[in-house]
Amino acid sequence: MPVPEIRLRPCNDRPLRPQGDYVLYWMIAARRTRSNFALQRAVELAHELGKPLLVFEPVRLDYPWASDRLHAFILEGMADNARALKERSALYSPYVEPEPNAGRGLLVELAHAACAVVTDDSPAFLPRMTAAAAPRIDVPLEAVDSNGLLPLHATERVFQTAFAFRRYLQANLRPHLEAFPAKDPLRRVTLPRLAGLPQPILKRWPIASAELLGPGHPGLSALGIDHRIAPAAHSPGGSRAAARALRRFVSAR
Repeated sequence: MPVPEIRLRPCNDRPLRPQGDYVLYWMIAARRTRSNFALQRAVELAHELGKPLLVFEPVRLDYPWASDRLHAFILEGMADNARALKERSALYSPYVEPEPNAGRGLLVELAHAACAVVTDDSPAFLPRMTAAAAPRIDVPLEAVDSNGLLPLHATERVFQTAFAFRRYLQANLRPHLEAFPAKDPLRRVTLPRLAGLPQPILKRWPIASAELLGPGHPGLSALGIDHRIAPAAHSPGGSRAAARALRRFVSAR
C-alpha cells in the first residue's frame, strides 16, 4: 500500500530529476527503519525510478541542551540504523557535526546528485529547518508525516479540550487505522546499490566514526557539547531499546 497522500507535504516546486544518482532520505525526526512512512516513501520513489536509496542521518551540535546524555541517546539510534541497513538495499550515511556549523552545505551537496529528497514532517522545530532548506534544494523536497495514528493535516481545527479532541478521534480516526506504515519498508525490496559517497564529500564531511557509534561513545569527549551531563546508564537510545521498553510495558505494566 502506498503512503497516503494526506501524509505528504511538498516543500518546494522543483521538478523531479530522473537522471539523478539516487533518492535521498534526509532522516531528521523519525529516526528508525521500521514503521516509518518517510522511509517507505523514499523506497517507493527509488523503486519507481530504478535508483539507489541514500539514507542520510545527521546530528548537529547546536540544538538546545546538547550534552553527552542527549548525544549518546541519538548515537545509539544511529548505531541501530547502521546495523539495520547494513544488509539492505540502501546506503546509510550518518553524520555527526564535529564543531558548530561544520555540516553546513552537506544536505545541498547531497541533493545536487539526487532525483528527489524525502524528509520527516514534524510539528516541533523541524518545519523551520525544512522551510530554510527547501529553496536551496534543486529537486523536489517532500516532508512525510510519521508522527501518529492521526495525520497532522487531517484537520485544521485547534482543539481547546481533550474531550473535544477525543470526540473528533472517535468520529474520524477509523479510516487512518487502515493505512498503517509498512513494518519493514526495505523487506524484499531490491534496489541498485550505491557503492559510496564521492571522496570530496567524504573528505569534507566524513561519516560518523566507529568511536562515536560504538559502545560507550568515547568520541563524545572531543565534541563541543556539555560534558557535565553523562549518558543515562539505564535508558539507552535507539529502536532496539525502544522495542524492548514497549514489550515490557505491554506485558507487565
